[in-house]
Amino acid sequence: MAEPTPAGSGAPTEPPARPYSDLVNDALHGAGTAVWEWNILDDRLSGNDTSVLLLGYAPHEAVHTQEAWNRLIHPEDVAENDDAYLRHARGEVPAYEHEYRALAKDGSWRWLYERGRIVEWAADGRPVRMVGTITDITQRRQAEGQALEMADRLRKIARHVPGIVFQFRRDPDGHASFPYVSESSVELIGLTPAELRADARSMLDRVHEDDRAAVDASVAESTRAMLPWHCEFRLHCGDGPLRWMSGSATPQPEADGSVLWHGYLQDTTELRALEQERQARAIAEAASGAKTRFLSRMSHELRTPLNAVLGFAQLMELDGNEPLGPTQRRRIRLIREAGAHLLEMIGELLDLTRLDSGKLEVHLEALPLAPILAECLEMLRPTADAGGVALELGEVGDALQVYADPTRLRQVLLNLLSNAVKYNRRGGWVRLDASEDGQEVRIQVVDSGVGIAAQDLEALFEPFHRGAHQRSRIEGAGIGLAITRGLVALMHGRLDVCSRPDVGSTFGVTLPRA
Repeated sequence: MAEPTPAGSGAPTEPPARPYSDLVNDALHGAGTAVWEWNILDDRLSGNDTSVLLLGYAPHEAVHTQEAWNRLIHPEDVAENDDAYLRHARGEVPAYEHEYRALAKDGSWRWLYERGRIVEWAADGRPVRMVGTITDITQRRQAEGQALEMADRLRKIARHVPGIVFQFRRDPDGHASFPYVSESSVELIGLTPAELRADARSMLDRVHEDDRAAVDASVAESTRAMLPWHCEFRLHCGDGPLRWMSGSATPQPEADGSVLWHGYLQDTTELRALEQERQARAIAEAASGAKTRFLSRMSHELRTPLNAVLGFAQLMELDGNEPLGPTQRRRIRLIREAGAHLLEMIGELLDLTRLDSGKLEVHLEALPLAPILAECLEMLRPTADAGGVALELGEVGDALQVYADPTRLRQVLLNLLSNAVKYNRRGGWVRLDASEDGQEVRIQVVDSGVGIAAQDLEALFEPFHRGAHQRSRIEGAGIGLAITRGLVALMHGRLDVCSRPDVGSTFGVTLPRA
């Protein structure tokens, strides 16, 4: 076993003990703090060599007077620092305390917290000696600044959110409060954040009495199960109307047994109205679709037996083996005319159902207009002659062409001409005009008929509307003009009308020029 090395033989020895004051200074410096003493009467600072270490200076760069130290303080903070000292020197506060910026060795500004107390006074009441501490709080101030900046940013964001961002707390004894409410509460429910923070019941009392039980139950269930809270309820918003609100929040248990919700409240009144409107529109569209399908099926079902009736009526008229008598022939003719009218109405009804369902197709092409207008007039001439109505064709250039479906264009013109003759008077007239208007062609059917009252013009193109002719002897189901307008729209055109009772009407069809 090796013998212990005797003292003085070169063996390692314990380092000499450091003075206690040095250990204290090192410990304070490690904690970002320094101790100082100020002899006020002759302005001498001691212990300031450790203070400058906080700012990155070497001990030999320490300043030893308050006047010199003030030159390191930020110019904007010097006056407030002097004022803090004077308040203590006058006995207004028990200690001097102040936070200020000081110039560091690297040129940056460090935040320092200084605290001191006058510990010796002269016989005449003047302060003699003061001791204190100084601490680097730069990181704390930066963290506070970042927190304030983030809080300000959140406030600005919350201010522009359409709903209310909130925190809601419920204590173990059931007491409720709003630790935070965004500023949009003023616009949304007529209460300021301060009013809500002061008294949570100020909003809860505005919940519609029929909804309060449901709101309380939803909060209680969220508290019990620690599940997200969702609820819709009506709220009295100041003097305004009752509004629908939708709330969502997530609960968070606190150490003291309370529950803190972070949530969002929004006004859903318009959304609910839109949803109700959408549902009503869907119901109406479904009903309209069912009606269209019913009319389409019924129209097809009616045509088969009606064609059989017309066919047998024609066979009876043409039967040479058993000829009909005058009375029977007149009756058969009435049957055939009524059947033909009914067949025409069924055809119009089919067209209307195809228009409503979007299944009616058109084939557009360039059409010379003059031959079609003349053809339609000739087709209506027998009917016009029988009613004592004159048909006229205005000047139509041979080169005038429209872009339209030939079959549907004839259907449109025949329907308008037929109405002009039907609702005319003996000795009256109907004129068919056409003219070029830029990239469009305008066709007009002008008559000297009975005209249309102003109150009937608005609903003129609605299906099954006959206005003042509802009880007249003039036949019609009131769907011809609805079909006409639909056909013109399919050909990328427009249909308009102007009329004066007892003077006449003008129906205008505007189509693209070919």
